[in-house]
Amino acid sequence: MYKTIPVKARFADEEKLFWVDQCEHANSLINCAIYATKQSHYAMLKESDNTFTTYWRDDELRHGWKTYRCNTSYPELDKILKDNPHYKAMAAQSAQQTLKSVGESIVGYNGLVKAYYRGEVDSAKSAGSVSVPSNFVRRPSLPGYRKSGGLAAVTFPRQALTWKNDCFYPSISKETKPHLLTEITLQLPDFINPDWVKEVTVRPNYGELWIDWVIDDGKQSIDVNTNLDYTQAWSFDHGGTNWLTGVSTLGKSLIIDGRKLKSMNQGYCRLVAKYKQGKSDFYWDSNLDRVQLKRNNQMRDAINKAARFIVNQCLNDGIGNIVIGWNEGQKNGSNMGKRGNQNFVVIPTGRLIERLKQLCPEYGIQLTITEEAYTSKASFLDGDSLPKHGEKPVSWKASGNRVRRGMYKSRDGHIVNADCNGAANIMRKVATQLGLNLAEVGRASLTVPQRYDLFTRLNKSYRKRCVREACPLGTSAASSRRSNIRLESPYF
Repeated sequence: MYKTIPVKARFADEEKLFWVDQCEHANSLINCAIYATKQSHYAMLKESDNTFTTYWRDDELRHGWKTYRCNTSYPELDKILKDNPHYKAMAAQSAQQTLKSVGESIVGYNGLVKAYYRGEVDSAKSAGSVSVPSNFVRRPSLPGYRKSGGLAAVTFPRQALTWKNDCFYPSISKETKPHLLTEITLQLPDFINPDWVKEVTVRPNYGELWIDWVIDDGKQSIDVNTNLDYTQAWSFDHGGTNWLTGVSTLGKSLIIDGRKLKSMNQGYCRLVAKYKQGKSDFYWDSNLDRVQLKRNNQMRDAINKAARFIVNQCLNDGIGNIVIGWNEGQKNGSNMGKRGNQNFVVIPTGRLIERLKQLCPEYGIQLTITEEAYTSKASFLDGDSLPKHGEKPVSWKASGNRVRRGMYKSRDGHIVNADCNGAANIMRKVATQLGLNLAEVGRASLTVPQRYDLFTRLNKSYRKRCVREACPLGTSAASSRRSNIRLESPYF
């Protein structure tokens, strides 16, 4: 199973100059490839008949070439640019990987052209945030040029890397090697086995260089884990202050605190507003780069910790199912006010779900994403029906209601946690589909959930204790030690 591990690079000054130079050559090579692609494409259009047309864009009548598929491929680009100075300044395989990225962009453009003529292109997605008429669809366009003098990622496949003296030596072109002031090496992190490395990418990110290690640790996805019971499940309802509220079929409940995440996002918004005060909406500088990088790292750290915590909770309890309530696009049209949107929309629950999709197959856990319409209004204790979004009967009415923030009152007057009530209803939506037994989910599990703070409760001893549960039956001791190393790493 392939994984990508991003690590912030710590190069000496001479090494950093080399990598910046390589990234500049990669950026220029991409622009050269795009130029060659467009010249070849327009030459083909000139040879054809009826390829020039007029068309409307917004309220303006424009003219230009018709939208046709581009026939330029990576092998042609490699042949055309073989003698390009930017190509020669890079290692051959690294330059080829750069050209392959352009070739992949052309393949994506051709697929978009096909969808455009089939009427499958959404105008809102094509035009971004620009307001367009309902009958207007923006035409696909060839890849655009990158900023001149900018930096682009440089990729080395395993064949272009030499392992010796406990570090990797990347291939260097003949034109560049005589000008080097020092040996160029890539230090491998301690928790990665050199045999796992399949590809290495050095990329710019907010004014800094990062190294992406693409590895294959030999761990395969598990269809059925004999240590887990697939008639049991953890169900989660997402929110703001209570980021994730979980209820299990074993009668347990918990809350993953979201107040720290809200505080981080509020601090980020305050700093951005401070730096942009009196400036245009499009203003950006190095200070804003630093602020955004810090906020992104904090969010990524929270996502990794939350995903690992949920998976470990299932492994410790022997539970084989995770159910999460999620409505696609629910945050895009959110209208909760400035403060409400700031506290809810920016919480990265969608990225957490994607991280769980990566982790769950490693341990044989089944992840189910279901829509959560009316789960907060309906009463779990009273067994209210749970219609899908847009299918609510006219006569439908919830048996209970929220009496205070965070408190839900059932028809019989029982007070339970409102978020736990929603999580239990989410589980009830898929209980028949997954064959779950909800007999142990009652007032006790919905009343007083245990609260966890991701940044203080998940200490190293907790992670080590969970390693034993993370190893399925038949796993060797060596594999267990490797899992221990990965689990203690912040990147897994």
